[in-house]
Amino acid sequence: MKKLLLLSFLAVVLLSACGKIQDPQFRRLEDFQVKSFGIEKIDLRFRVIYFNPNNFRVNVKEAGADFYIDSVYMGKFTQDQDVEVGRNAEFSIPLSGYVPLATVLKLKVNDLANRDVLIQANGSVKVGKAGVYISKPFTYSGKHKVDLKL
Repeated sequence: MKKLLLLSFLAVVLLSACGKIQDPQFRRLEDFQVKSFGIEKIDLRFRVIYFNPNNFRVNVKEAGADFYIDSVYMGKFTQDQDVEVGRNAEFSIPLSGYVPLATVLKLKVNDLANRDVLIQANGSVKVGKAGVYISKPFTYSGKHKVDLKL
């Protein structure tokens, strides 16, 4: 009984010490790269940069999102590797996926780098610490310059 009371007390102290958990803040998309270019599809890779406003570290284990550029569905992009997130620090999540060539032709690719494009994403991220992970859905929409490396 004493152990249960002690564990309950420690849990309350730890939870109250954490304060309010804030969502990461989107910063930018960068490092767009074409991994391969085929007749039917283009394999792409890019990084999504966020800022962690919290005073604790976490790990991002899985992330995936449906991406749209100028309201044209590009496809599903997934995280390439686990990411350690520092406290009060920027971090980047590498994403990769493929886009059918027919979809790419719907965009004005030749001037993508010269204008603001509407980026939209709907997905989820699995984040946690010490082996305990939770999935959190997210939605994003905003206009950005795209750093293309073709």
